[in-house]
Amino acid sequence: FGLSNKFDTEFPSVLTGKVAPEEFKTSISRVNACLRKNLPVNVKWLLCGCLCCCCTLGCSLWPVVCLNKRTRRSIQKLLEWENNRLYHKLGLHWKLSKRKCETSNMMEYVSITSVIYLVFNIT
Repeated sequence: FGLSNKFDTEFPSVLTGKVAPEEFKTSISRVNACLRKNLPVNVKWLLCGCLCCCCTLGCSLWPVVCLNKRTRRSIQKLLEWENNRLYHKLGLHWKLSKRKCETSNMMEYVSITSVIYLVFNIT
């Protein structure tokens, strides 16, 4: 369903001078802890859903879809909290985004940090 089992903790060079490596590592560790907590349950339900798929006409996969959606939402909430706590103050915005895999036609979720540009309208 596109979710990674963990995100890379290596400090990206584009963030040098914008955020401390320790802060970035702490944030990534929180996201990875959320994934570690939720993904084993999702995998168990996926295996059960695949085994029963023929008997239930595919309905046995709905719990996996719902659990995956819940995991995505919890990561997005965590990223919102991290943004409010630190990244927005530094002019950065961190979000979860879909992109096409480089090796196949499948989609995957990636974390993206972007710069916030403030626009002021003077009237």
